Amino acid sequence: MNFGGLISFSEDRPAIDEEFSNIPVITVKPDELPPGAETKNRYANVIPMPETRVMLNPRGSGHNSDYINANFVKGYKGADKFYIACQAPMQSTLPDFWQMIWEQNTRVIMMVTSLTEKGVERCADYLPPSEVVDCHRLFGDYQVTLKKREVKDKLIISNLQLKNLETNLWRDVTHLWYGGWPVQGVPSDPGTILAFLMEARSHMKTNSGPHVVHCSPGTGRTGTLIACDIAIREFELSRSVDVPKTVYAIRRCRAGAVQTRDQYALIYKVINLYASKLSGGVLDSI
Repeated sequence: MNFGGLISFSEDRPAIDEEFSNIPVITVKPDELPPGAETKNRYANVIPMPETRVMLNPRGSGHNSDYINANFVKGYKGADKFYIACQAPMQSTLPDFWQMIWEQNTRVIMMVTSLTEKGVERCADYLPPSEVVDCHRLFGDYQVTLKKREVKDKLIISNLQLKNLETNLWRDVTHLWYGGWPVQGVPSDPGTILAFLMEARSHMKTNSGPHVVHCSPGTGRTGTLIACDIAIREFELSRSVDVPKTVYAIRRCRAGAVQTRDQYALIYKVINLYASKLSGGVLDSI
């Protein structure tokens, strides 16, 4: 779909809903989960695809110490392991989360959930609270230090230092937290998502490992954000976009990605906004 087609189609909600309903749904059977690993899942019905599951280096004799509810997701033009889509860490899996960040050499984390929604925990807090007082937190063999925090409109950027206490090595990690996603539905202003992705892109350019994206289950919002990023990259280089193909490709890596019609429509709103700005000369390619 080129720019002209994008303009008209992005306003045709019935056509968008029909297109979404025709994208194949990928499911993972409960018996594909390693025995005993269910205690590490935030939601019983959100199971990582076995073929693309991120494996941790096993620690000691711990049962399922290699397990984390996370999947590698391909990027634009099938770039292998470009993203990791994962569930929000639980209190019991915080060391696993930071172990994954370290082992995969991830330098950028994108978070699209609140810590709690309607009084229910959606994500365990895994960042130090302040860069002045209490700037260190320890998770297993990993120490996380908050060096700088910048608060923008609906966006918090935390510059972190991640240290492996076993090897005494450290590296910088950027955490970008989008706080504008309502409990129900999707953000009303697609410009806030575009601004978030543009900010993230400036950090992703120097990231050699997979970019980690998570909401709470790591499916709906996570898949939507990844689809927006891939669609932007596709339009940037070819001036055309194939949203259903993009969403299906993400689902083949992370089952359940992009869960609702509203989320799917949001992808079109974001890419249409980007295309309009790019074609109108308002911004350069990001």
